Amino acid sequence: MEQTKKQEYSNTKKVGLFLGLALAAVILMLPEIKGLDDVGQTALALTALMITWWITEPVPIWVTALLPIAFSPLLGLAGTKTTEAGINVYSNYSSPVVMLSIGVFLLAAVIEKWNLHKRIALNIVYKMGDKATMIIFGFALATGFVSMFMSNVTATAMMLPIGVALLRQLGFTGESGFAKALGLSIPFAASIGGLGTMIGSGTNVSGVGLMRELAGIDITFFEWMKVGVPFVVLLIPISVFALNKIFKVGQISLGDTSIIGNELKALGPMSKAEKFTTVYLILAIGGFMFRAQLSKLFPLLTDEGFAVLIGVILFFVPVDFKKGIFLMDSKTAIREISWSTFLLLGGALTLGDIFSKAGIAKWIASGLGFLEALPEIAIIFVIAILVSFITEACSNFVVASAFLPAIYGIALQLNINPMLLMMTVTLSASFAYMLPTGTPTNAIAFGSGYIDIKDMIKGGFVVKIISILLFPIVMYFIAAPLTTLF
Repeated sequence: MEQTKKQEYSNTKKVGLFLGLALAAVILMLPEIKGLDDVGQTALALTALMITWWITEPVPIWVTALLPIAFSPLLGLAGTKTTEAGINVYSNYSSPVVMLSIGVFLLAAVIEKWNLHKRIALNIVYKMGDKATMIIFGFALATGFVSMFMSNVTATAMMLPIGVALLRQLGFTGESGFAKALGLSIPFAASIGGLGTMIGSGTNVSGVGLMRELAGIDITFFEWMKVGVPFVVLLIPISVFALNKIFKVGQISLGDTSIIGNELKALGPMSKAEKFTTVYLILAIGGFMFRAQLSKLFPLLTDEGFAVLIGVILFFVPVDFKKGIFLMDSKTAIREISWSTFLLLGGALTLGDIFSKAGIAKWIASGLGFLEALPEIAIIFVIAILVSFITEACSNFVVASAFLPAIYGIALQLNINPMLLMMTVTLSASFAYMLPTGTPTNAIAFGSGYIDIKDMIKGGFVVKIISILLFPIVMYFIAAPLTTLF
């Protein structure tokens, strides 16, 4: 799914190379950072280096993702064994999310191998019409809806292969604004859709648990929806509109779509391999959607376990048993799997682990005393900004877990309804749009090869700002009148 592009070694990359090293060196040489021990200070230096290099790309981002393995033993952060801080730099590179990605890429590969992508793409264009903007909105709407009831990663895993199939059939490359906007709309819509229900993301689930533990308040499924759904309803169309404007999708022609109907007819009946692949795709999507029900029969089955299972089974489904032809073969799999994405995911998860266990997240959260001088709406605004940017470098779950106890204490001290501030933390922790490392959904989409990191930063920054600006408006004027939580 990756595409090779020739890029010059720009001034941005040159500056980024030395800036990252300089920032790390300065942090390491500081005599003391109040509130951080030696491990935390060292971890902060590594974090600064990796984020700077991920943004400026002086080396491939998957190489930067390997820095924890390369530098942690030298810096005394971690090695082959878990340290006193609980950091293990190796385990995250084979994390469940990485395993889930294998199934995603294999599913995408089998769709293309048997040319099913052409039939899928033609049908999507035929149903959605000839407007590129409406096709992107259709993908975002579908992704956001399913993400309300399953993990954001799973929703992205379902929709991305179909989006890639459409782009390949219509002949769009990574240079096209349509490809960029479509490729970003899927992970962004998954993150936004996850806000809608308390089961929409693991961050929501952990947030509900911490709110119950800290404030003694049980949030019902319906009460959460009163707060979350307005964000979904507003942010998905606005974010799609923004992406369409940023990448000038309205000026892009899909070509002469009047012949789509004729091309569909020209495809003729589906081949045996196409039929098998279609049935398999439907079963895979159904399995993702009803995985909770499947777990009653197979208690140990997880999303990532199911993803790997459907990927492995592809090699056993015969198309022509006598000739030894199966739905998937190793040559196609090796060619189509985005191996660099696995390293990127591993590095991002490891950085988040270091960020949390070295105490950096708590250190940042503990410095929020300045909020006392601000009015309530400004406090919400500042918290949303701070949390949404930190979550680009650290997993949503970690950010919420680190901030919620501190925010609860601040709310009590300022005589503000703690649920208002804790919901602000939990929801804004999902505004990770700017970097492939921000959330696994971004990393998986980045692995498609249609999105450059500068495109994700540009589109993600705009959508993040929109989300932050809308946040207090939705909380005060839409959610607050609907819910009894605050």
